[in-house]
Amino acid sequence: MQPQLSIVIPVYNVAEYIKKCITSCYTQNIDANQYEIILVNDGSTDNSLEICEELKLDYPDLKIISQKNKGLSGARNTGLKNATGEFVWFVDSDDWITEDCLVSILQKLQADLDILWIGHDVWHNGQSTKKYIPNNTTNMISGEELFSDHLHNMFYIWKFIYRRNFLIDHNLTFLEGILYEDLEFTPRALLKAKKCMTHNEICYHYLVRSGSIANNIKEKNISHRFFILNKLEDLFKNETISNRYKGALSNVIVSTVVGTTNLASRAGHKIPTDGLRIFERIKSNKFHNKNKTLKLKLITLSPSLYNSLFSFFYKAFKGISNK
Repeated sequence: MQPQLSIVIPVYNVAEYIKKCITSCYTQNIDANQYEIILVNDGSTDNSLEICEELKLDYPDLKIISQKNKGLSGARNTGLKNATGEFVWFVDSDDWITEDCLVSILQKLQADLDILWIGHDVWHNGQSTKKYIPNNTTNMISGEELFSDHLHNMFYIWKFIYRRNFLIDHNLTFLEGILYEDLEFTPRALLKAKKCMTHNEICYHYLVRSGSIANNIKEKNISHRFFILNKLEDLFKNETISNRYKGALSNVIVSTVVGTTNLASRAGHKIPTDGLRIFERIKSNKFHNKNKTLKLKLITLSPSLYNSLFSFFYKAFKGISNK
């Protein structure tokens, strides 16, 4: 019997968190044959794999796949290749899902969807600090409408539950070797999706931890973000996409360009070649004109000068505030 849902969990050095994540996936009041859980051990060097194997004694149906380290995207791709469910949900191993949430999720998935977009909250220091619950859609909407009217720049892969054949039929796999792969993957997937709905319940709990990518900004982080921005700019070349989608994509690119430039300046990193390239491309794209804020105009006018000035004033302000 084919399971309705495959939950794919990449595992890499998360010994402190993985038990809670896996246990939450089994704390569900549905029949065990309705879903499967696939762990992809991505070359962990701590005792994450040992913990997973111990949990398999309690949950014999738990599937564990081990591979050499390929990064989060590579682990997700491996999980997708081995999934058998009608739908697939990519869950991060340091987060957890809501108890008994799969009942309502599976009910929603009966509607022959490409994508279901779910609600989540954010946990920090043992408390839920923010809640993000989608507006309810009673009817199916397109991926373009989901992108333009609902997402609000929340591209996190774990907020989406995908029909597995939708991903396979459109060759939608994760770009390996980059950080922030959600930002690259999600607009590309939504461009293909025709049947989407939202689920206005909190089904996912996102943990903010000090070791996350967001809290360790290195040159690679900046470089990869600008690389992805150029990938998103490439989507404008697709002649079939609507102006509605282009407008939403422009909003994302412009806000991310400004945010990434500021991030680089605060971290003391120079603008890489891909950054300079996206600035030039923004100048020549008519869909960015209405989104050109003063900051963006200053950035595109002289990226190096903006970077130096922002970095100087940020350090000065930080020095004053620390006194």
